[in-house]
Amino acid sequence: MCSTLSDRIQQAMDKRGITQADLARMTGMTTSNIAYIVNGKTKDPRFQSVLLIADALGVSLNYLAGIDE
Repeated sequence: MCSTLSDRIQQAMDKRGITQADLARMTGMTTSNIAYIVNGKTKDPRFQSVLLIADALGVSLNYLAGIDE
């Protein structure tokens, strides 16, 4: 079970074979912004960023929030 947002994003990326650079391209975000979120350095990312990530990874917001595990 993944406990943090960054863990859940990383798990979804791993499952799909997506790198941080891939995710950055898919979301239109910078690679450094993605890295900060995925590495847990951004503790409270913007909702819009999480929405873009969820859409790119094909997962629900509930999954990323840890509600739908």
